[in-house]
Amino acid sequence: MFTRITTVAAAILAISASIATADEIRISGGSTSITTVINPVKPAFEKTSGHTINAVAAGSKTALLKLDAGDVEVATAAHSPEELFGVIEKEKIQLKNRDNLKVVQLADATSYAVIVNPVNPVTTISREQLNGIFTGKISNWKDVGGKDAPILCIISNLSPGTNELFSKTYMDGKKISVEGLEASTAADLRQNVASNPESIGFLVASLVDSSVKSVVAPVMKSKPIILLTVGAPSAKVQKLIDFIKAEGFKYIK
Repeated sequence: MFTRITTVAAAILAISASIATADEIRISGGSTSITTVINPVKPAFEKTSGHTINAVAAGSKTALLKLDAGDVEVATAAHSPEELFGVIEKEKIQLKNRDNLKVVQLADATSYAVIVNPVNPVTTISREQLNGIFTGKISNWKDVGGKDAPILCIISNLSPGTNELFSKTYMDGKKISVEGLEASTAADLRQNVASNPESIGFLVASLVDSSVKSVVAPVMKSKPIILLTVGAPSAKVQKLIDFIKAEGFKYIK
């Protein structure tokens, strides 16, 4: 009798786990796409759809590799498809599902901001100055109109697309080479700038709040937010796409 009860209980748990997994949408994406689109729509979508979202910011390239390996159902990125696939091809990475990838644009171009700590007197930074700061040639705030203090650059290691966009806009395509403090997500970067008076960083403009200060700088050319699946989106993923493009659009940052 005990064995029979145990077997039945195990079967019920297995079925429950299967149902929970079926209702979950597993997403991996770049920090910008997760922060500005997926996370803002998550509460309302889960409430109305009956599905749950498990979204992890891992960088757009890593997200695409996870999708190709079947570890997630959805990858997101703040890139054009051409740029994202260009990175993969440049690094000679083979995708087994390359010809079967489907791309949906979720949102138009995103704007970005250069931020400093609120106590920093600097209000304007030129392209040349940003080039110097993020290559390490300019290392003191007094050289750009600020106080005599060392510059601390905060850089997100989960936002390669944003970092590449920054380098193209301000550094003639050269990679950011300054030694700085690494952050994970855009929110982590903002927290680090808010906590360090001599810091500087860059992130999605919609995430700027009173804890940091946006400075006047040349505009970074922004990118669309895209969603990728292997083959056509499943019914639950299509439901998420439809939600984002309709009711959910008001939640997008």
